Amino acid sequence: MDNVVDLSIRLAGLTFKSPIVVASSECAANLSLIQSLVDKNIGAIVTKTYTSPPAFRIRVRPYQFPLNKFGKAYSNGGCLFSLAAPHPEDSEAVKKHVWQMAEVCKQSDVRLIASFFEEPADVPLWINRASSFEALGADMLELNFSSPSAARVFARSFDSASHIISEVKKNTSIPVGLKLSPTLEPLETFVAACEDAGLDFITAHNAPGGIVIDVEKEVPFGAPSIGGYVMGRSFLPYSLGRVVRIKKASNLPVIGVGGIYEAQDALQYLLGGCPMVGIGSALYFKGPRILDTLYTDIANWMVKKGYYSIEEFQGKAFHQIKDPPNLKSGEKYPYTIPPQCPYIPEIDKDSCVLCGECETTCIYNVFKVDKNKKHVTIDKDRCWSCGFCVGICPSEAIILIDKNNKDRVIWNNKGLAMPFRSRVNYQLD
Repeated sequence: MDNVVDLSIRLAGLTFKSPIVVASSECAANLSLIQSLVDKNIGAIVTKTYTSPPAFRIRVRPYQFPLNKFGKAYSNGGCLFSLAAPHPEDSEAVKKHVWQMAEVCKQSDVRLIASFFEEPADVPLWINRASSFEALGADMLELNFSSPSAARVFARSFDSASHIISEVKKNTSIPVGLKLSPTLEPLETFVAACEDAGLDFITAHNAPGGIVIDVEKEVPFGAPSIGGYVMGRSFLPYSLGRVVRIKKASNLPVIGVGGIYEAQDALQYLLGGCPMVGIGSALYFKGPRILDTLYTDIANWMVKKGYYSIEEFQGKAFHQIKDPPNLKSGEKYPYTIPPQCPYIPEIDKDSCVLCGECETTCIYNVFKVDKNKKHVTIDKDRCWSCGFCVGICPSEAIILIDKNNKDRVIWNNKGLAMPFRSRVNYQLD
């Protein structure tokens, strides 16, 4: 397969043999953990975030709480409530780790990205740590601006972030990126300021914060505090949406992180414009083997699609994404209400299993299922043409059609809905 497709990629002037990055987490905190990862089909490993102040390094025990007990949506999605803090060891221990990890990574042609943060006001310490990590063999730096304590400061003053970036860039010769909080706003203004300061790349995004309550015990679940609520795959649409915003506001390359558990998840970020993708919480739930699985499945997809390199399809979907006002401006039926709405559902009787899901979920009471007569009645004059029924049908028996031209399929739960296809360079498979 390696002779058929090329998964190497360039980012910030460096070449990576794979677009898959091990995102910053406990999985990459020291040498023994790194050794279980470097033989996988990955391009880079981001270290666990390091920091100097002892108060930031305090880690309560226990601190990792999978949310499997709360139901299938949590367990299948890979959701984790975490109180993990930056690496707890002091600077001297960290230096030893980074040097050892850099040596091991070089032997396997894997790039090592050192992640760290310091007190936002202590710019000399940021510079010192950055220079130290470069001297120890790190290939790139990831300034963790998403740490809650630092993020609050940067949210109040973009100048502070810009100053740190520019000073670190002046005093190092390796690429410098930052890890972004999923809540920082205004996003476009912040990204522009960072790009002007000389930033080389962005990692988007760190996990959002949250808390879970055990209603049976009537107490907080795991620990009585707000922690890093890793939302698993459900975080992907939110993170990807912000990646698109970053790409529209700057020319900075973005490593897409959040919700990647299968190849289709990683491919969404790549098609959305990212050159590389970071794998985080999935490593906890699936182990290091997921890295090779993702690589193989991406390669197989490329073979099926006829792509030789990632550059051939990177950003293909990004260029089709419109801003909401732009999309609304071309709407043909902006203010219609039933019974004038233009599209109605149609059911394939051979595929319909009479489950009643359409009747249960349609808030407009369009469907009536008669299991005795094996028939579904559709009240087209109630329909708002929303399309929800198409996606909710478990047997994919429903499509949305043009009320005045029943041969015109509007939405079949695949690709773009018909009314939007003329707005982009859309091609049917």
